[in-house]
Amino acid sequence: MLSCFFFLALLFGNVCLAQNNVSPVNTPIQKFYSSNFVNPSPPNITSEFRANYMQHKFDINVNNIVTGFMYLSPSQQKVRADGAADGSLEVSMFDFKNTTANGTQVANSILSFVGGATDPICSSFFLEPFVLLFPEDFLSQFNAVYAGVQHDDLYGPVTAWTFSRGDNLQVTFFLDTTNTLVRYDFAASDTLRTFATTRFFNIIPGPINSTVFETSCQ
Repeated sequence: MLSCFFFLALLFGNVCLAQNNVSPVNTPIQKFYSSNFVNPSPPNITSEFRANYMQHKFDINVNNIVTGFMYLSPSQQKVRADGAADGSLEVSMFDFKNTTANGTQVANSILSFVGGATDPICSSFFLEPFVLLFPEDFLSQFNAVYAGVQHDDLYGPVTAWTFSRGDNLQVTFFLDTTNTLVRYDFAASDTLRTFATTRFFNIIPGPINSTVFETSCQ
């Protein structure tokens, strides 16, 4: 199911890029191998937005690629991910206000069309999400470590910030010049050797209408 593709998350033009109106962050790119290097503090990030996404997730058993549109709303504690993969269309909702007692699993409802079906299938369960909701100071809260600058095909120079989740999950956030999340990777050093990379494009920052999270599958 597409729901397992989403972790624990954008092209340029007037149609979409509201971040074009955001002033660039005044953080100079430093030479990584330099005696003048200064370890930067984790920045605040744009945390509420909607965007197209593309994800490739694989382990020793599966190789899944999915693309679609995602809505991330920390203020409402909800995520919606509309996705298309081989032979299926799904709307996946995560409600982070509804969790198991230990807080590790989140309520997930999926409205899916599989194999050309015209009537959707509704499924609801709790699972460990592969998409994160994060406040603006998320990187500081998790003591993220600066991992240098990389070149991104869409955004040019992006800064990498890496941190750990739990015992075996390593996560890296990639931020553009406005400290907007444009990509995240995660790797789980467990028996399945799971890795996933998620790209965001056509990012539209800002509050999300609550009606986005209303479906017939609740």
